[in-house]
Order: sequence, then structure tokens, then C-alpha cells
Amino acid sequence: MSVPETEAPHPDPESEIWSAIAAFEKILEAMPDDRSSLETLSHAYEHIGDQTKTLEYLLRLGDVIIRDRDCESASYICEKLEGYGSADEGVERVCRELKQLLEENDASTMNQGAAPAPAESSAPGTFRMADELSFAWRLFEAGELTQEEYSGVAQDLSEMSTEEHLSTISVLHALSARAFSGMERLMGYVARGAKTPIVSLESFDIPAEAHSLLPLEFAIRRGAIVYGLLAEDALVVVMNPYDSALREQVSTLLGKTCHFFISAPVGFDDAIARIRETPPA
Repeated sequence: MSVPETEAPHPDPESEIWSAIAAFEKILEAMPDDRSSLETLSHAYEHIGDQTKTLEYLLRLGDVIIRDRDCESASYICEKLEGYGSADEGVERVCRELKQLLEENDASTMNQGAAPAPAESSAPGTFRMADELSFAWRLFEAGELTQEEYSGVAQDLSEMSTEEHLSTISVLHALSARAFSGMERLMGYVARGAKTPIVSLESFDIPAEAHSLLPLEFAIRRGAIVYGLLAEDALVVVMNPYDSALREQVSTLLGKTCHFFISAPVGFDDAIARIRETPPA
């Protein structure tokens, strides 16, 4: 009688999460100010409900942001910290210093005589590491990424964020650069989970009246392209479909009902290249 084959047991998700936490805490032993590790750990502990550890890593992250004078991240971290209440001395101190950093930056801008930009162009077009790490963590929890793959993506995102040239930084771009073999499967998971169908941007001749609705720099930094119009509605590809703030921001900027999709990173980059070569509408 033949012995039936048994499937290899799936890793225990909770065990995998704790393994990832241990791995990033090990990184912090060697590099105490590594931002991708601090952001990952704050997100991981928040997910499992450990508010004490979440706050510990958020405060450490806040101190690094203050030291680096990173105004783009200061407001977001301050908002996260204020959710824990101002009664905590650490929260009060870090939030005070973050707000002081923002005030000094505003004063510096005013002293340079910079005129306020119009609402359409002043919308935040900055990459936020926390949004992409949250996306990657979701994939890790779902078993679409291993612990090693997640750690590699987190490190890649951190390195990409320090590059000065204008480029799209996203989980999908990081995976593509690593020649991730499960991209098709992963994108299918994302399409189903985020209810964002996959489109092949290479197949579309994107009209200028569509893509020009968003500033090019915003499109690149935030990973969002209007690739078509359907009556009064906009068809928009986003590289992080789980980023609800991005969806809301795009809808507000356009003043239209938006239908969101995802695309392979190579298709997105190809579309950006074609947009650069297209005369404005």
C-alpha cells in the first residue's frame, strides 16, 4: 500500500511575526538608529497590540527624526505619538521637539521669501516609509513574503529613500529590482485583497488630458498615474493600493470619482517615461 504524500506544514504566522521582530531588534543592537527597523518594529508591535513597545520604538524613531531634521516625517510621527496622549513625559517631549522642528522650518521658509504654492501643487507629494512598510508587513503576514524577503524589502526601501534623484519608491518596485519570482502571484493577491484590478499600462496610450491632472513630480513620488478618463471619472493606477490616504488625496486633487488599479512596476516606470516625453495638454 502506498503511503500518501503529506504537504509540508505552513509556518505558524505568529511564530513568523516574532521571528521578524527578533531579527529587526538584532539589527538595532548593531545600528540603534536604523530607521527602517524602528518603523518596522513600531508597526509590528502595534499590530500585535503591545502599546508599550509600540510607543518605545515610536519615541526612538521620533528622536532620530529630530536629529536628522526630517521635516517631512515629523508631522506624521507627531500625529502617531499624540494618539497615546500627552500625559506621557516622553510623548510630550518628543512631540514638543518635533513641532519646534516644523516651526523652525516654516520660519526658515518665510525668511527666504518663498511664496505659498497653489493648493494643487502644495499637496504632500512625499514618500512615507511607514506606508510602504505597512504594505510589506501585510504581505509578510499573508505569507506572500518570507521573513528574509520582508527584511530585504525593508532594507531596500530605506536605501531607496536616501537617494536624491526623483524616482518612485514602493514595495513593488523593490521586489521587481530583486527579480522576485512570485510577483505575478503576489499582485494577484493584492488585486483581490485591495479590490484594485491589475492593468497593463504598456497597453494604453495615455492622453495628456488625463496624466496632466496630477503634477508629474507627485505622480513619481507618490506612485500614482491618471491613465484615462471615463466620462467625468478618472482611472488611476497606484503602486500602493492599501494607502487609503493616497487614494483620498488623489480624489481630492482631481475633484473626480476615481477608480483605482495597480500595475507592474516596469509598466508604471514605462508610463512615466512616456509622460515625460509628451507635450503638456
